[in-house]
Amino acid sequence: MAKKGGVQQLQADLQNDVDFKKFLERPGLLVLDVYSEWCGPCLGMVGGLRKIKLEMGGDNLQLAICKSDTITALRRFHKRSEPTWLFVTGGRAVNIMFGTDVPKLMALLNKELEKTLQKAPRTVTYAVNELQPIEVEQLRVKTEIAERVQRIEREAKLKKQTDYLTFVTDAILANLPDIGVTVFGPHVNRDMFKKLQEPAEALKMQCKDRKVIQVTAEQFESVNFACKNPLPPDVIEQLDGKELLMCFWKIDEGAGPVPNVLTAYAKELTKERVAPPNEEFNKEHPIPPIIAPMKIKFEVELAEGEEWVEEISSEEEAKKNKHAKIKSIINVQQEAPAADDNADLDGEEEGSEEETPEQDVRQSLANLGIDLALDLDFNDQVEEEEEVVEEVIVKPKFRTKTVKMPPIWVPNNRRTHAALVYMFFRNQTTGFLPPDPTPEPPHVIMAFEASKRQEIMNAVERQRSDVPSYGYFTTDDPAEATLLASSTDRYNKSVEQSPSDMIVLKVSKVQSNMMLSLVVFAPTYVSPNVTAGREEALKFFPEDYKQQPEVPEKEEEDKTKKKKKSKKTEDTRESHDVPEPSPEKVEAAAPPPPPQAEAPPPEAQAPAGEAPAPAAPPAEGEAAPAEGGTAAAAPADGAEPGPESAEGPAPTEAAEEAPPPAAEEDPQAPTEGTTPAPATEAAPEDAAAE
Repeated sequence: MAKKGGVQQLQADLQNDVDFKKFLERPGLLVLDVYSEWCGPCLGMVGGLRKIKLEMGGDNLQLAICKSDTITALRRFHKRSEPTWLFVTGGRAVNIMFGTDVPKLMALLNKELEKTLQKAPRTVTYAVNELQPIEVEQLRVKTEIAERVQRIEREAKLKKQTDYLTFVTDAILANLPDIGVTVFGPHVNRDMFKKLQEPAEALKMQCKDRKVIQVTAEQFESVNFACKNPLPPDVIEQLDGKELLMCFWKIDEGAGPVPNVLTAYAKELTKERVAPPNEEFNKEHPIPPIIAPMKIKFEVELAEGEEWVEEISSEEEAKKNKHAKIKSIINVQQEAPAADDNADLDGEEEGSEEETPEQDVRQSLANLGIDLALDLDFNDQVEEEEEVVEEVIVKPKFRTKTVKMPPIWVPNNRRTHAALVYMFFRNQTTGFLPPDPTPEPPHVIMAFEASKRQEIMNAVERQRSDVPSYGYFTTDDPAEATLLASSTDRYNKSVEQSPSDMIVLKVSKVQSNMMLSLVVFAPTYVSPNVTAGREEALKFFPEDYKQQPEVPEKEEEDKTKKKKKSKKTEDTRESHDVPEPSPEKVEAAAPPPPPQAEAPPPEAQAPAGEAPAPAAPPAEGEAAPAEGGTAAAAPADGAEPGPESAEGPAPTEAAEEAPPPAAEEDPQAPTEGTTPAPATEAAPEDAAAE
């Protein structure tokens, strides 16, 4: 027991900040084995560390295992599966190593221990909670990998959207070759449609449908995927959430290509026209276009370091003009001669706030008979006023930005027109275009300890549609999780199971009580929102993830029973197998001829006084071999064999009419459930006696 106690003292177990801080105060070299609760400390290298401590280190080498989950300075190692060795001396970290390379760890330990014993000065040290160069490099690589993965995911998502848009627009172009869509600005409303239709008749255009639709910036991103003249980003930003008038046009085949016709239509709507002479004007005169661009002005806050001289917001401009006016008034009053005492006083006070020196102000006040012994700090008043002016100047400035909104937008290629039809006029495509796939509802990730899997799966089965995917992972961190099993059956059958294993669920959040049902099981992690839940679900359950179905317990029990029953039947058959007879017995027990051949009369088969060739006696508890592959009962004593003995089994009716043999009269008769044995030699003697 003493030895065991001594071994335990070789290595400290640190679980909280208090113990950790006390341990850092120890002298010598401190080697910290940093671990997470779900992974545990590295036990394979403890023996080597203790050996070095006993042989070389002594009191100059201190070993400890540190739980990063509960120690603040080591939180960056939380949920890390790779063994981490941190070397500390004098409360400062001097080196770090990752992995289970024993020779490398021992060499590094000897090197750091030698420096500590020699008390060599450390040129570079780090705070315990500070990233060391190797950690910075690992973080950089990890960040690059994460960015690359995100970029690949974005590209895959964009490609998927583009491929689907290409598919639907191809179908629209093939089925609706003579259609187009025009998008009007927010200042063009439905009431103006009669004026908008005037140029359309000359261009052989027919409006088949029109709608006022509230659009979003995301919709225009889809529309612009193949557009050569897309709307500018600042215009789309202003259109986000606005209601726009859209018209669905049918173009006559002889009028020309759809984009060209609609572009000519847009020019007719936006050009200036010439009106004939009338009562007001004696000659032709220009009139404004039917629809014209609209300018939208709004204020934008200047970013830090941004300079904007041309346009300053109206509020700031007014303040600037006000300050300039006040300054000019002060200068005029200072230069002008005094008309009276009050005017001189006002001018001096005005000037004192900005430019008059302190002694001049005091002299002016003394000339006016004002007591200078007032308990006032003139300097403080001036400083306060100057601070107020500075606060006004420090306030952020705004610039006025102007966006020119076009009155009408016409794409210059047919595919973009098809995309507009797909986005806003789906009712025109119901005859040939299948409905869009149902979008996946918003969802979150919920993780639990795998030991609670039975209760959790019972709750999931009650609302199975609200949990589209689940699985068993090594951790609840999506960046480091490794899939263990895609079903509970597979996980239960797996040999390697750890207390740190997690069951992760993808739970729908719309119109679902599943989250409330699962909260009672104390999840270890829940996505903060549906946006994070979508990203985390793609890491836990990528598109190629295959969910293995669960086998119900009843079906599993039935399968087990069938297997047991089948095995029992096979064992029974094996136990009742007949031993292989000799060739003579096989020849004597040869099967009768086929039924179509006439059998000889019974007298020819067995002459009187002679017994038929006996068959091989069956073993105890075994069935006797039957002629023709079936068991046939022996005839009663003294009875002649019927025709069925030669021609095979008798018809069913005859078999039902024949009385069964009396088993009670013959003690030698077989018991119920066994095949009767063939007649013995005593049978002919009994017949002769009768």
